[in-house]
Amino acid sequence: MYRLVSIFFGLIPLTQFFIKGWYFFGISSLALIISYFILKKRGSKPFITEGALLLISQLFMNIIGLSNIPIFLYISFAAILIFVASRDEKIVDDLKDYIKETGHSKEDWDFEICFFGMGQIRNIDQLTNLSTAAFGFSDKGIAFNTKLGSGNYTRFIDYNEIDDFGMFKLQKKQELYYPKIRDMFIWPSNMSTMHKPYINTYGLYLLVGDESLTFYEAPSIILKISEHLEEMRR
Repeated sequence: MYRLVSIFFGLIPLTQFFIKGWYFFGISSLALIISYFILKKRGSKPFITEGALLLISQLFMNIIGLSNIPIFLYISFAAILIFVASRDEKIVDDLKDYIKETGHSKEDWDFEICFFGMGQIRNIDQLTNLSTAAFGFSDKGIAFNTKLGSGNYTRFIDYNEIDDFGMFKLQKKQELYYPKIRDMFIWPSNMSTMHKPYINTYGLYLLVGDESLTFYEAPSIILKISEHLEEMRR
């Protein structure tokens, strides 16, 4: 089903037979955003299919003279973002395959994309060394995979192996930001946080033997995982 959805949205450039100019830009942008939320957490293949079809169908429209270079660049940029999304989904796909190899059904698991760090980080400035990870949890245990150095690190942990866990918050005072002329042309990287006096980052630590494993993401995701661990500990 989701493969058909990806094909449908991948053929969006063909609507230029009927829709032109800003109408096409607005409608296609909305459709691509909707496609992302539909295909999210459905694996990497639907995203790859959609991105490839976007480029192929847009190239076709340019060849027959029914589109232009700005639209081609816009569709190409959208396809690149979709391929980036497929990369994150590929991490989840690999974790699902690993879980299946351990003898568990991957259908009984919830998965989230987060950031992984070995050892608990106590300063926000240290967050630059984190790696993207797929985190899965079910009533059987937890599993995660990430890339460390030149190889992949995948692990399954039974709840009995977890000695302790908990949420924590890192906070950093932010200096007052003064707008610059260049902000009119280049979007500031800290636009979403520049109005806040403090920057907060939330994490979850797991103590497994002598190891401290930490995961960082939005508070809602960290809280969701923490509540599940609390439920399994009872």
